[in-house]
Amino acid sequence: MLVRDKITRTFIFLFIILISTHFCSAGEYNRLQEIRSNINTGIVLYNEGRKKEALPYLEEITDSGIVLPDVYYVLGEIYYEDNELQKAIDSWEISQSQSPKDVIRTKITKAKKELKVDEKLSNKISCNFVLKYDQDDAYSSELVLHSLVNAYNVLAYDFGWYENSEFTVILYSSKDFSDILNVPSWAAAIYDGKIRIPFQYASMNIDELESIIRHELTHALIHHMAGNNVPAWLHEGIAQHKDGIDDTAAKEVLRKAVNSNTLIPFNQLKRGFVNFKEDSTKVKLAYAESLSFIEYLINNYGFYTIIDILKNFNNYTSLDELFISVYRINLNLLENGWIEQLMLEYQ
Repeated sequence: MLVRDKITRTFIFLFIILISTHFCSAGEYNRLQEIRSNINTGIVLYNEGRKKEALPYLEEITDSGIVLPDVYYVLGEIYYEDNELQKAIDSWEISQSQSPKDVIRTKITKAKKELKVDEKLSNKISCNFVLKYDQDDAYSSELVLHSLVNAYNVLAYDFGWYENSEFTVILYSSKDFSDILNVPSWAAAIYDGKIRIPFQYASMNIDELESIIRHELTHALIHHMAGNNVPAWLHEGIAQHKDGIDDTAAKEVLRKAVNSNTLIPFNQLKRGFVNFKEDSTKVKLAYAESLSFIEYLINNYGFYTIIDILKNFNNYTSLDELFISVYRINLNLLENGWIEQLMLEYQ
């Protein structure tokens, strides 16, 4: 959930406080100004993916006894990504008590289920990874950890990412993966701040396993580089480009869409594709379009432009401004050029 648009509502709340206490002392006024600054800084840092820097600003607000639902919501997100599940639940419950929302209720339910499973898992720590797994499956855990380290070394070099980042990876049984995450049947694994792999995929042949790991680890790197607001088509296009899976089936899906004039505009592919639920036709097309467009950009402008997009993602007020800065034309024109190329190729 995006939280940047909630800052204005929080500021209005603080402004009301300022008006109602206009006879406050200078010290009290300065304190209110500091609170407003901390909220702004903390939420902006979180949206940029800099959660460790955001945390002290937001915790200072809650430590002072001020209860703002948006602050507790973001704190819950940070704790959850750091696998501090009980602290995440506590924060979300405070947010929910002040400003009830279905999305928060869903997060609390999910985190409580995850906490029960988490208590049964063992941990392995290596390089940049914390791997959580069932202690009865030590072999799969070693296999996954080895693949993670190898994939990270390659991807970090490709993306020019040399910061000391930590990633949590969880191996689930098929039942727990389905029960906790409520993902559609087509999801092979997911990244939602943590890399989650259902157990049967840890027993695949090594090529399939490594493709899944490269895909989800690419998502994790994108999140660390560019923050929370990267559109789904950009996320999925880059992840597919890096996972190395054969794209023959994707090309056939694109061919049919081009000939039937059913391509999905990218402004409809901003949110995660899980929103398509079990509509397998739309899901396949969304993935195929994302991969094709990213490869169009790479083939015509170079992979370094993708890195520029990610590294500068939070330096512009809109996606269009960002793309103009990198490609010298806007996203709409790039999309039109990609469609023209598809029509030449498939019609």
